Amino acid sequence: MEKLIILLYLLILKPFFGQELNCDYPKYPDGQVIYDFKSDDDINYKSVGIKSIVKTKEGMKITTEKGTNSKIIFSCNLDLSCWSYLAFTLENNSNSKLRVNTSVYGENQNRKWTKPLTGIYWIKENEILEVNNLLLPDYSTRKTLYKQLHKDFPNMRGFPEGISFVNSFDLRSVTGFDIEFPTSEFEQIFTLKKVRAHKPSISPTYISDKEGFFPFIDQYGQYKYLDWRGKIKNDNQLKTQILIEDKDLLSNPSSKEWNKYGGFLKGPRHQGTGHFRVEKIDGKWWFLDPDGYLFWSNGVNSAGRFEIPTPIKNREHFFEFLPSRNDSIYRKYYKRNEFYFGYLILDKKYGSTFQKPYLERSILRMKSWGLNTMGGWSSKEVSDLVENEKIPYTLSIGTMRYKVNDKLPDVFSDKWFRLVNNSIKNHSQKVKNDPFFVGFFVDNEMKWFKPNNFVVEMFKYESESVTKNKYINYLRSELNDIYNLNKLCGSDFSSWEQFENMATSNILFKLHKFNIDFYKKFCDTYFRVIKNAIDTHTPNKLYLGCRWHVHKEHRNKFNVEIAAKYVDVLSFNQYVDELDDFTIPSNKKIDKPFLISEFNFGSLDHGKFYPGLGQASNQRNRGEKYENFIRSALKSNNCVGAHWFMWANSTTAGRGYEGENANCGIISETDTPYYELIKFMRKINYNIYSYRTKK
Repeated sequence: MEKLIILLYLLILKPFFGQELNCDYPKYPDGQVIYDFKSDDDINYKSVGIKSIVKTKEGMKITTEKGTNSKIIFSCNLDLSCWSYLAFTLENNSNSKLRVNTSVYGENQNRKWTKPLTGIYWIKENEILEVNNLLLPDYSTRKTLYKQLHKDFPNMRGFPEGISFVNSFDLRSVTGFDIEFPTSEFEQIFTLKKVRAHKPSISPTYISDKEGFFPFIDQYGQYKYLDWRGKIKNDNQLKTQILIEDKDLLSNPSSKEWNKYGGFLKGPRHQGTGHFRVEKIDGKWWFLDPDGYLFWSNGVNSAGRFEIPTPIKNREHFFEFLPSRNDSIYRKYYKRNEFYFGYLILDKKYGSTFQKPYLERSILRMKSWGLNTMGGWSSKEVSDLVENEKIPYTLSIGTMRYKVNDKLPDVFSDKWFRLVNNSIKNHSQKVKNDPFFVGFFVDNEMKWFKPNNFVVEMFKYESESVTKNKYINYLRSELNDIYNLNKLCGSDFSSWEQFENMATSNILFKLHKFNIDFYKKFCDTYFRVIKNAIDTHTPNKLYLGCRWHVHKEHRNKFNVEIAAKYVDVLSFNQYVDELDDFTIPSNKKIDKPFLISEFNFGSLDHGKFYPGLGQASNQRNRGEKYENFIRSALKSNNCVGAHWFMWANSTTAGRGYEGENANCGIISETDTPYYELIKFMRKINYNIYSYRTKK
C-alpha cells in the first residue's frame, strides 16, 4: 500500500526542472573547478593591501601588507545553482594560525538589492585546508527556479541535499568572490591552490530516480542517501554511544573555575542574596550568583528537551518507518499530526522510562561542555531535582493569546493583564524560592514594528482588539473632531467609525506624531505589567526581557529604551558571526546588561539540508565560530551571557509551520554529540572567567 501511495504521488509530479535548472552531476565527479592554476588561463582579479602575488605550480602565493586589511577580489560570470559550496583550498605558509574571510557576490533578476554570502575560517600554521563558502539562493527564487522542489518537499526550509534560502542573489548569476585577510601585525603568507564548486545541492538520486528516492528518511529520522561520521545504522550503535560518551564525560567533568552554580569560584566574592542578580563591577556588568560570585551566563536553549516533532500529514511517503498509531509501544509518540522521533530515539537508547535519566545526563553534558545555564524553553523538570543535580535555569512564558497583530499582545486588554499575572503566578510556585532559578524570558521575537507600521498592522489584523479601540479613542481625545483628522490627513471621513473601517496606510502614516506617542504608551504598558507581575509573584527573580528579533523593524529605539526602564536584562536574538559591532538601538546611551538569547552556526556536512540562520563550513568551523562568538561577547562590558540555539537538531523533514530542519544542535537528531563542536566549546567555556577578568 505504501509503495502504491508513493507511485501515485510521483505520477502527478511535473517534469523536475524544466529549462530553469539542469544539474549534470556525472559530468563533474569532483565538482566544478573554477581555478586550479595549472593552466595559463587569464584570471580576472584585483587586490587591495597585498604586498605580492606570485603564480607558481602550487597556486597563487599571496603575501599581505602588515597592519592593513588585505583582499584579493575575483570577477567572474558563473552559474553555481547546482552546488552547495564555493570552496577555496588554502595553504597557510605563515608561522601562526590565521583567520580568512570569504564572500561570494551575485545578481538578482528584477531586483537591484542583493547581499553577499560570506564565511570566516581559521587555518593552522602550515595547514592546507579547503574551506566552504555556503551557496544559499535568494528567497525570491524558491518558487521560480526551485518551483518543483518547493512542491515536492512541502513545509521544508531546506531541500535535499542542501538548498535553503536567505537574502542573497540568484545563484545562476554569480559575478564575483573575494578572499580577505584581516589586519595583522605581521605579513601573512598564503597559497591559494584551488577554487571549485562542489557538493550537489539537489540529490543526484532524486534527479535520476524520483520513484526510488522516496522514502528518503530512515527509521531513525536521518537522511538516507548520505553517510557521515556518527550516523546511526542500527539500535546497537545507540547503546554503544552511551559508553563512548560516558568515557568522554568522565574525562571532562566541568570547568575548574566553577562553583556549584557555574560562577567564578576563584574570583572576588560580593554580597550574596540567595538569588541571582545583576551588578556593574569595575566597569563591567555581571550576573552575581546566589553566593555572590561573578557569573556569566553561558547557556543553551531547549536544554534537556529531545523531542524532534515531525509533521507527517500529506508527507507519509517521506518516511521509511512510521509506526502504527495503534502500536502498543510507539503510539504515545504521536501528537495530532506529528510524530516525535526524539522520543523514539530516547526509548531505544535509554529505555521507556527515559525522562529523568535523560535530564540528569543532559545536566552532566552541560557541565562537561562548559555550559552553566538552561536557556529558553528548557526542561522544566529541573526544578524537581535535588540541589546537587541542578544547574541554573530559566523559564519562558508566552502572552500571545490576545493579540493586535499575529505576534504582538493586546496589552490594554484586561484579559491579557490577567493572563500575564496568572501565568507568572502559576510558574512561581516551584521556582520563587529556588536559588538555581535565574528568571523569566517573556515572549520571543515579537512583531513590534516601528510606530507607523505598528498602527497599520493593527488596523489590518483580522480580529478586533482593545488596543485598537484605545488608539481610536486616543485620537478622538487629541483631535476632538473628525474634521480635524481630515484636515491633518487630507481625508474626507464622515465619522470615526468610517475611519476605523476604511483608513489606509497612507492615511495612518500621516498620523506619525500620534503613532509614536501611542506606541510608547503601548510599550510602557507591556513591560511595566510584566515587571510588576514578576516582582509580585516571584520577588528577587529577574526579568530577562522579550528576546528581540534580529530585524531592525522590530528592535528599535522606542521599545528598547522603554524596556530598559523595566527589565533587569535586555535580551536579543542575534544571528551574526561576532558581536564586535553590536550596539543597543537607542538615541541615548543605555547602560544596561544584555544577554544574547539566541545564536548558532550550522553546516551541511552531516546530512542536514539547512544550516540555520548562522552558517559554517563544516563541524570544525561550527566550533571555531562558536569560540570566536563567545570571545567577542566576553569582550563587551555590557554582555552578561550568550545562549546557543538550540539543544538538538531540528527534524530532517522540518518542524512546525516554518519547516525548520537546521543543523542547529549540539547533538544530532539521534542524540549524538557533535564532538568536534564540543571540543571548541570546552576550550573557551572552561576559561570564560579568566578571559573576561584579565586586565
